[in-house]
Amino acid sequence: MKKLCVVISILLLFTLCGCSVLSLEESNIMSPPKATGEKAKIQKLIDKETSGSYTLKYPKNGANRSSIVMHSFDEDEDEEAIALYSDKEGDHIHALFFDIIDDEYTIISDILLEAAGIDRVDFADINGDSVNEILIGYSTSTSSQNILNIFSYQQDEIAKLDIACAYSSLITGDFNYDKHDDILLISLFSGDVAAQATLMIYNSEGSLSELGSTELDSDITQLAATTYAQLSYGTYGAVIDGISSTGDYTTQIVYFDKEQPALINPLYSYSGYSNTRRSTQVCCVDFDKDELIDIPICSLMGYDESEDMNKVLRRIDWSNFDTETYALSTIESSILCTADGYMLDMPSKWSDTITARYNVKERETTIYAIEYKNNTLTLKDELLVIKAFSVDEYNKDSSGFTEFLSTGSTVYTYSIGNADNYLSITGDEVSSLFSLVNQ
Repeated sequence: MKKLCVVISILLLFTLCGCSVLSLEESNIMSPPKATGEKAKIQKLIDKETSGSYTLKYPKNGANRSSIVMHSFDEDEDEEAIALYSDKEGDHIHALFFDIIDDEYTIISDILLEAAGIDRVDFADINGDSVNEILIGYSTSTSSQNILNIFSYQQDEIAKLDIACAYSSLITGDFNYDKHDDILLISLFSGDVAAQATLMIYNSEGSLSELGSTELDSDITQLAATTYAQLSYGTYGAVIDGISSTGDYTTQIVYFDKEQPALINPLYSYSGYSNTRRSTQVCCVDFDKDELIDIPICSLMGYDESEDMNKVLRRIDWSNFDTETYALSTIESSILCTADGYMLDMPSKWSDTITARYNVKERETTIYAIEYKNNTLTLKDELLVIKAFSVDEYNKDSSGFTEFLSTGSTVYTYSIGNADNYLSITGDEVSSLFSLVNQ
């Protein structure tokens, strides 16, 4: 079965402990798990450094969400570490850096950040020396934007670079194809802050220089997902899934066009492009696993205007962006059932020949063959029913349905229609085309 992780916000809605005085920031954990392994050793050093009274600080964004981040700064076999905490006064956040010296973790630097919270901890080789710089972004009580500080690691020492940038979000990657990482700063519109993306590159003076900037949609109030990805073969850039003030999702892509040369956003909606705007809360993924990012273009499946629109399911056309022609082309399509958390990939023969309806009470998705007469859609053969049961309901009565997946709380079943129709599929095909959302 295809394993797919699609971020849908309506589903998303739905470490340490020792003898010290310890609290967990923004956590619902009543009794946090004790640290184990190397982190337990680091916690003991924090206890000793602080006399046992501190509050752990957890990054809110990025790949590293732990208060103790383990990472090999210099890409060797040993993992160094960063611990984030505030002391009992709470006036600062400490970034405590650890290195392994004589086979033991040792504190090599304690950096004070004038921060209210930690946004992210990232690692990127921005100066091309094959050693990762350490990027720490944090929020303050005086600004709507975060502040980025950058630190270098050389020979067991931590140095703070004379670099500080304001941003709402950021993405690292090789945007200008010089074989080391750059930083794309994303700013959302807020008061006198313009909505834009700015590409920063490392310069010979040991600082960052702006290579280019481009406008972003100003009605995006928050970001659902950001990633560095291959847009089309040989072209890499940022994929920005944002949420507008009306709750719609939209996708913008930002990359450095070597021919112009300039940083561009070809899906900028105010330039007249609105194909990626959607009420369906789905973000970009590499859907077909071809190493190219796929953009979801969402629409209601075929319907007649006399129908109850709440029963009509949505179709997602997963699309590649061509950086030469600025065109989107569909590579695969899916039927999305948000109520029961799954998608069903559409065989090519279904294309524009089927539609789907959802029965909330029965938790059933029904796939129909369709026919158009005088521009009116008619539901024809019932090709397939996918029904979700709770475990108790399934054990009581599931006659007529065949189980093909159980998640513990939900049993997914199917029933193949009786019609002899070339659009029909088999039970094995149902299983291969089906994928859970956010699993």
